Amino acid sequence: MNRLSIRWRLTFWNTVALAVLLVAIGSLVYALLRHAMYEQIDRVLAAQYRELQQDDRLAADPESRLRHWLDEFQSHVGVYGVVYRSSGDIYCRTEQLAQQSLPVPPGKVVNAPEFESRKLPLIGPQRTMTSSLGVGDERFVVMLMLPLEETDRELHQVATVLLAVLPFSLVLAGAVGYLLARKALAPVDQLRRAADQITAERLSQRLDVSNPNDELGRLGQTINAMIARLERSFAEIRRFTADASHELRTPISVIRTEAEVAMKNPPDAEQYQSLASSILEECDLLAKLTDQLLTLSREDAGVNALDLERLDLSQIITEAAEVMRPLAEAKQQTLSVVVANGLCVTGDANRLRQVVYNLLDNAIKYTPQGGRVTVEADRQDDTISVMVHDTGIGIAAEHLPHVFDRFYRVDKARSREEGGTGLGLSIVDSIVAAHGGRVAITSTPGEGTTCTVTFPETGSSGSAS
Repeated sequence: MNRLSIRWRLTFWNTVALAVLLVAIGSLVYALLRHAMYEQIDRVLAAQYRELQQDDRLAADPESRLRHWLDEFQSHVGVYGVVYRSSGDIYCRTEQLAQQSLPVPPGKVVNAPEFESRKLPLIGPQRTMTSSLGVGDERFVVMLMLPLEETDRELHQVATVLLAVLPFSLVLAGAVGYLLARKALAPVDQLRRAADQITAERLSQRLDVSNPNDELGRLGQTINAMIARLERSFAEIRRFTADASHELRTPISVIRTEAEVAMKNPPDAEQYQSLASSILEECDLLAKLTDQLLTLSREDAGVNALDLERLDLSQIITEAAEVMRPLAEAKQQTLSVVVANGLCVTGDANRLRQVVYNLLDNAIKYTPQGGRVTVEADRQDDTISVMVHDTGIGIAAEHLPHVFDRFYRVDKARSREEGGTGLGLSIVDSIVAAHGGRVAITSTPGEGTTCTVTFPETGSSGSAS
């Protein structure tokens, strides 16, 4: 069944459902008709019995009156009758009723009329009514019978018609159901053909959604949204690949140039030292860039699992700031640390330490000599807020939405001179997001930049200092 198309499966199950429904309705119609016809026969038998029961002369001459009524029943409505004594012996019966066709007398006292269907020898199926009849001091059992042959024949004809109509109806319903399923699923085929035409080179195309409010329309909108996400992802991948190639090509070109110079003009000791130092700087940049690319790729792939534990973020910030202090002092900058005690988070210590390193590295790098870099951390409601503020060159408003993009630099020439790769803030954003936090940057050109990172707090102890 699973190998069939949806169109055929819909047709099959619709046909099966209709078959069950038709069989149920047909059975109900047949049962109601049979009940009505048998009830009509029961009313005829009951009416005949009431006529016999209401005979005023029955008590004076029971035998002749009973025979009279049995003959009347037979001649007028075709009803057979048998009257039994209380002992079970036959008192009288319809003359046309053969001895072999006589039913067995009831073995119990019948106070109220009882109706049932019997099949008797020679005369076939009969509908019988059995009731006790008191005549004077004597009690009889009267059994009246009306043949069911005609009734059963009519019921058989009805059943034949119902059974004959059933397959015809199913074939017709199956054909109509197939056409309806084909028409209903035609938009799906259109969506499929349109989707087949969308490739990696044609991601700008979208599916035509004629009715956005029905199920297929919503499916088309979902597919279009997915294609839009793919288009953005492909664009980011292409841009990332181009930027990575450019970033890798630059130091490689420098290394190659320095090596060619050294080979063409054998350098003296001082020139050799300068060339070797330049090559080592470029190798360090390559190693840093490669390590950052590897970190980002592992974050994207989800294989860089976090080693989660309950941490004192206050201690991590303070230690990281002390490691970065020599860099600030080398540029005659003031590095201030104002951190509340007992800021607890659940996270990976190495990753969180890397976040602080990258933020401080950026702040120190883009703050001129004599500037000031401040690290503050405190709790706000159920979150911990970490702010790194500098008095550096700042970032123009048009660049702020892109500072977390990979390889994005506000001033490409200056970043290159400072040894930046344009990946530091991307790594910060990725690590903070993996810890369930958020990172935001505000800046005023010429005045400085503030980077704010918020984490959910695990628990707290201590007080601000």
